[in-house]
This record gives sequence, C-alpha cells and structure tokens, in this order.
Amino acid sequence: MGKGFLVKLKYMNRRFLWGIAGVLAMATLFSCTKTINEKKYIVGFSQCCSDPWRDVMNGEMQRELLLHPELDFKIKIAGNNSELQEQQIKELVSEGLDILLVSPNEAKPLTAIIEEVYKAGIPVILIDRKTDSELYTAYIGANNYEVGKTAGRYVVSRMNGQARVIEILLPLAISPGAARNRGFSDGIAPAPGVEVVATLETKGGLEDISKMLPGLLQNHPDANAIFGHTDLLAETAHKIAHDMGRAKDMLFVGIDGIPGTGRGIQAVEDGILDASMLYPTGGAEAIRLALAVLNNLPYEKENTLETIVIDEGNARILHNQMKKVFSLQENIDRQMEVLENYKLVSHNQRIFILVLISSLLLAVVLGVFLWKSLRVQKAALNNLEIKNREIMEHEQQLVEMAEEVKQATQAKVDFFTNISHEFRTPLTLILGFAEELLPSKKLGKDVQQSIGHIQQNAFRLLRLVNQLMDFRKAESNQMRLRASENDLVAFVRNIMESYGKTAHRRGIDFQLLTRQEKLPVWFDAGMMDKVLFNLLSNAFKFTPDGGKIHLAISVDNFENKVKLSVEDNGKGMTPAEVDHVFEPFFQGDEQQLAGTGLGLSLSKSLVELHGGDISAKSSKGKGSRFTVSLPLGKKHLREEQVISEAVPAFVSQEVLLTREMDLETTWKETENSTATQQILIIEDNEDLQFFLKKKLSATYQVIQSTDGKDGLRKAFDLTPDLIICDIMLPGMNGLEIVRTLKSDLRTSHIPVVVLSARSTIEQQIEGTETGADSYITKPFNVLFLLSKIKSLLLNRQVLRESFSQNLVAHSIEVPQVDLPENTSPLDRDFVQKFVSYTSENYGRQDFQVADLCDEFGLSRSQLYRKVSALLGESISDYIQNLRLKKAEELLLEGKLSVADIAYQVGYSSPDYFSTVFRSRYGVPPSGFRKNQ
Repeated sequence: MGKGFLVKLKYMNRRFLWGIAGVLAMATLFSCTKTINEKKYIVGFSQCCSDPWRDVMNGEMQRELLLHPELDFKIKIAGNNSELQEQQIKELVSEGLDILLVSPNEAKPLTAIIEEVYKAGIPVILIDRKTDSELYTAYIGANNYEVGKTAGRYVVSRMNGQARVIEILLPLAISPGAARNRGFSDGIAPAPGVEVVATLETKGGLEDISKMLPGLLQNHPDANAIFGHTDLLAETAHKIAHDMGRAKDMLFVGIDGIPGTGRGIQAVEDGILDASMLYPTGGAEAIRLALAVLNNLPYEKENTLETIVIDEGNARILHNQMKKVFSLQENIDRQMEVLENYKLVSHNQRIFILVLISSLLLAVVLGVFLWKSLRVQKAALNNLEIKNREIMEHEQQLVEMAEEVKQATQAKVDFFTNISHEFRTPLTLILGFAEELLPSKKLGKDVQQSIGHIQQNAFRLLRLVNQLMDFRKAESNQMRLRASENDLVAFVRNIMESYGKTAHRRGIDFQLLTRQEKLPVWFDAGMMDKVLFNLLSNAFKFTPDGGKIHLAISVDNFENKVKLSVEDNGKGMTPAEVDHVFEPFFQGDEQQLAGTGLGLSLSKSLVELHGGDISAKSSKGKGSRFTVSLPLGKKHLREEQVISEAVPAFVSQEVLLTREMDLETTWKETENSTATQQILIIEDNEDLQFFLKKKLSATYQVIQSTDGKDGLRKAFDLTPDLIICDIMLPGMNGLEIVRTLKSDLRTSHIPVVVLSARSTIEQQIEGTETGADSYITKPFNVLFLLSKIKSLLLNRQVLRESFSQNLVAHSIEVPQVDLPENTSPLDRDFVQKFVSYTSENYGRQDFQVADLCDEFGLSRSQLYRKVSALLGESISDYIQNLRLKKAEELLLEGKLSVADIAYQVGYSSPDYFSTVFRSRYGVPPSGFRKNQ
C-alpha cells in the first residue's frame, strides 16, 4: 500500500508540474500577443491631386507619422477628379476608419459625401480647402483670401501704385481659386493706379496659358505685371513672356513658395519670379491635429496657417535654411530607421526575456538538470540591461548635445551684438573730438596731421569692429560683392601709407616690389581693403624690429590672374598651423599676440567672393608669405556684382565724409542763452552727453537725461521741440520711448532722432517703424547730425505754416482741414478735433482755454505747447482770429447790429469787441461795414 501511494503521489506531482508549465506558457503567449497587438488608429487621407506642393504636404505627413507608430495611415489620390475622390472616400470608410482627412478637389461636389461621413460619427479634418457645409470636425490650411490679398499689396508696393496686371487664375469652381482672386482684388483696391487688365482661368491646366496668354500680351502691350495663383502658373507665364521679349520689363508674382531645386523659392532666387507668397502645406500640423481629435485633447476647429512674402531679399536665406532643414530631416529619418531597428530588437528582447523567465521557472520545476542553462540565461539578461542603459545614455547625450549647440549659438549671437555696441560708443567719442580738433586754425600742421592719423586709424578700429559683423554675414552667405575697376598698384600704395611711420619707427624694410606702374583690376575696394589690412596687421604683429615686409604684385598671363603677395621674415608657422590658418577662430601658439582668430578666415571668404583664392606658405622661425590671386577682367563677375564707378581704398561712409571735410573749416561754438528751441537728449553715456551738449548748446536750449523713464517724464513735462534718444538705456528701452512718444497726444508731434550702435538694416527698419523721424548709427558725423536736426525743425516750421494757412478759412463753416500728407494720424486727429470743437464753441462768451484742456485731457502748458508747435500761434490768438473772421462775415451780410454781432461771436462787451476789431482792421466795425 505504501509503494502504491508513493507511485500515485509521484504521478499527481508530475501532472501538477506540467499544469504549472502550461499556465506559464499561456501567460507568456498572452503577454507576447498583447505586446504585438497594441492599440492602433486607422487614419484615411483623400488627396485631391498630385502636384509639387501636395508632394511636399504628403512628405511632411509621412515624416510626422514616423513619430507616431500608433497611426495606421491610408492615402488615396484622386487626380483632380471629384467623382473619383467621392468613390475613394467611400472605399476608405468601408475599410474602417477612426478619422478621415480630406483635401477636397472641389467644394460643391464633395459636400454631400463629407457630411455623410461626419454624421456617421467619423471625425473629418479638411485640409487646404473647405466644402459648402459647416459639418466637419476641424479645418487646417492657409487663408487663400489673405494670401491673395498679400500678393495684391506686394504688387502695389513693388510697382509704386502703378501697374496693369494680367491675373492667371486657378479654376474658380475650387475654393482656393475664388478666394485668391477675391483677396487679390481687395489687396489692390486702395491703389487706383493698379488695374487688372485681363484674367485667364486655367480650367484646362497649363495648356490654357500656352494658348491664351500670347494673345493677351499682344492685346495689352502696356501690361507690366503677371500674378499667377501658383508658382507653376507664374513660371509658365514668365517663359511665354520671355519668348515674346516681354519678361524683362514685367513683374511676376506667384503663390506656393515650395522649397527645393527647380521649385518656387529657387525660381525667386534665380530671378524667374520676383516674389512668391508662401502657402504652407500644413501636412505635419494635420497629423498632430488628428492625434488631438483621436485622443480627446483640446483643439481649434479653424486652424489658419500664416503666409510670408518671399522675394529677392530673403529667397536665398530661406532656400539655404530649407536645405539645412532637409539635411536635418534626412538625418532624423535615418535616426528613426535606427530607432525602429532598436524598437524591433527591444521587442524581441522582451519576448526573449519572457521566454527566459518561463524557462527559469521550468528549470526550478525540472531541477538540477537545467542549472547550467539558468546561469547562461542570467548572463544574457544582464547583457540586455547593459545595452538598454547604453541606449538611454546615448539618447540623453543627444539631448545634452542639442542643448549645448543651442546655447553656443545664442552665446555667439550675444557676443557679436554686445561687442558691436560696446565698441561703437567710444569710437563715436574718438571720432567726434577728432572732427572738432581738425578744423582748428590754432593748431600747427604737424598736430593737425597727427590728429588726422588718429581719426584715420579710429576708422581702422571701426572696421575691425565691423569685421566681427562681416564674419557673421559671411557665415550666413549675406555678403554682397560690389566690384569696380581700380588701379591695384595705387590701391596698395595708399594702404601702405598708413603703416609708413610704424615701419620707419621700428626699422622695418617695408616696400612694394612690382614692375607695374598701373594695373587695372576689378575688385570690391572695401573688401580688398579688409583683406590687405588683415595681412599687413599680421605681418607687423609677428615681424621683429629691423625685419622686412615686402609686398609684390605680378601678372600671370598664362592663368590670366594678378597675384598680390605679402611676405615677412617674422616668427613663421609650423606645417600644422598652416593647414588650419584659414579656419575660423584658429590661433597659433603665440597666444600673447593672439587676436580674434577671424581675420584670415574672413579674408579667405572675401577673396573667394571675387572668384580668387588665397594661400599661405611658412617656415617656423623664417617667416611667412600670403598670396592673393584675383582673375583679370570682369567676365567671372555677375551683372549685379559690378558697379560702374571706381571706389577709393577707404570706402566706408565715415571715411568718405572725413576726406571731404575742409580742414580749414571751423565750427564756432558759443553759448546761446536766447535760444527758444529746446532739444532733449536721452543718452546714458556721460561723455557722449557732454559732446552732444557742447555741439548743440550754441544754437538750442539743451535738456539732458541719462535714464529712459526720466527722459520720458521730461518729454511729457517740458514738451521739447526735438528729442535725441539712444536705444540701449537703463530703465526703459529707447524703442519703447519712441513708441510711447508717438502714441501719446502730448508728444506725438515732436520729431525724434534715434542714435544707436545697432547698425544692421533690420535694426534700422525696426527703429523707423516705431515712429522715429531719423535713425543715425554710431559712430556718426556731427555735421550730419546738426544738418538732420536743422532739417527736421525746418520741416516742422513748414508744417505749422501749412496748418495756419488752411485752418481759419475752413474752421467756421466746414470743420475739415486739408493737412499735409506727412502729418501723423494722431496729430491729424488732434487738429481736426481742435478745429471742430473751437468752431462749435467760439460763440460762447464763457468759452475759455480751460474748456479745451478738459476736452483733450491735457494741462494748460501741454496744450499750449502742442497748439503752438502745430499751428504756430497761441490758443487765445487762434480763437480771437476765428471770432473776428466770423464777425467780418456778419458785418458784410448787414443783417445784425454791431452789438448783436459782438455777442454772437463770443464777446461779452460790444465796446471791447470794437477795440479789438479796430486794432486788427484799422477801423471800427461800423466804419468797416460802411467802407465795404
């Protein structure tokens, strides 16, 4: 009985163990199935057609989908066939969808099927085009009306309000065609000189343009602009106009702005199109919007994408940026492929781990026979964990590297901006005092010559500051070549003169070796001045006293090039240093003489812009030779790179102004205590404050402030005649001050001159757009500043005279004044309101200036200075002139007595009215009526 019981017990244990193994196997299979069958959403996309713009949209969608493996994406393209698109939508719905994306071919034919899908409970997102119904979940796309309107405004601006336009339309049956046509019409409506002389609706595609456009161009020889609803339409029109010899004199504008070779942005960059309105595709945004809808996250029903104008000013930048974006996207795609592989490996690893765990549990059940296998499985598990940590560390490193690159880029931008601002203010003072000293007759010629060298080399220092900015321009491909024919020999000798005294003082053999007496070469004098300056500065820096620096100019007739070399016997460089000498920020071992590390890199970029090259040869301890090779003639230059007049070696505006100054001219400064015009200077640099006050106090009353908020307060309290303001100020930014002054009734009429070290075109445009009347960059020429101040005050005087000539004549009967076109809207509204109010109330005997102060919300002094500045007379004089003008009209009518007229025009006493009238007209009122 005992033996049978043991056998039975053994059999029961075996069944129990196999049951456990079965349960583990089922659990493993369930876990694997759950991992594989994760929740997926089915997204259907019905695309109306295939064209370059929609190819970009589809590509953006595919790239965004790589980031969302939970989306199963199905796409069908209808090929501009509305019936086919309706059938394809039905097919997508029948296959089962969680959400439907649609770019309708036409609005009306597809309205019914889209409503049907929406009512069936399937979310519908419309892309680019809408239907005739509001039954849809969300819409994303550009506003075709606004895009067309932007194109119309661009044509008006570019053609100065005078254009005869041929408009090539998309079929008006589709919503983009109708909206762009309507927007363009509204965009040109404010300009009567811009007229659409003909329209061409492309119902049959590009063939319609080929058939109909030549006839339109012949029928309208005065047409000077073509607006195409797409870049492809505009480019096709350009080809036809070019074949007919009309393209050169016409403006071509399109819509899409597609990046890539042979597309819209490239067409603008190549000069085929003058501009293209960016029409964003919204592919990636549509996928993200679909995810928000599917996951019940907040979203907007109407999602409008913004447009910009792409023209010759930004096409190259956008094109280069898009190239970088595409390059980065390719890298991302590759990383995504690697990530997918990692995910597959990880998925397999998870399955394998589960199998291993099951095997380990089975090993426990099976016992000692699987002990060795258990150890192997543990080792494999550890390896997998190590690999997983390595993957996580690698991802973290990528995130940290991206952040470091971002911080480094921002630091570099801040560095260039700050260094420019910090250098330009002291340079302004150096150059300003040099200009003050040079014309003095009390100084000897030697002193004047030395001061002239100070001024000349201060401009050199300014160009060193500009070198930093030039390097940034070269980095972003914004440098523009302006070549002219110059005598290279004279050019080099002129620059060498600046180093003559230094060479003589240090005993350096400094000379030019050439057989050429004169050598005409086409180059940009400003750029080559910087190149030669960098080479000579390095030569003098590393050449010991008593050494030699030889410049040589020779002509290579075989290669048709001129070669300019700078050779010294200084410290020299190692072969490794020579290999890297033209790299940005590279510095050799001589750290005590190190500079910015930008000079030679910038020189290489400038020489290459000329189609030339620069090379270096050097031996450590023996010296170096740098050779610049430039092509002869101008065949290698593009038309826009050539200017007709020759430019001297020192080509900056400051140098030209300095050379043109007569050294015998003096600026007489006397303190003018009787000056009536006030100028407020808001500048935080005390030295510059002193300099400006010294130059201005002879003619004007000068008020000073070193803080932005204090300067604004003084402007409101004192209402000066003109304000000079810096931008970088403590307390309040200068641009905010200008914006506040121009938007406040108390100060909107005051001219504002901005002085700033922010010298880029974009910064100057920003300052002008805030309302500044003039934007002058540091360092500035003081005579130019004085001339600008005088001009602005004279313009204000002309404005006052114009007001005074029109005001009284219009203000009695019809309170509408013809104001000059350059009057600001705020001042125009003030004058109109002032005229209307005084015209309505001058007959009141209790009418006072206090009533006007209450009406306009200004103090008596502020209103007085405002009216005096705009009208050229006091408020009391204006009201009295208005009353006398009305009294004159009533006397001529002869219907009322003198006493009644006095009361009617606002005088409380007929005797006082007669006294005032006699003082103005020389006769009493009764005598005036009798004489008339």
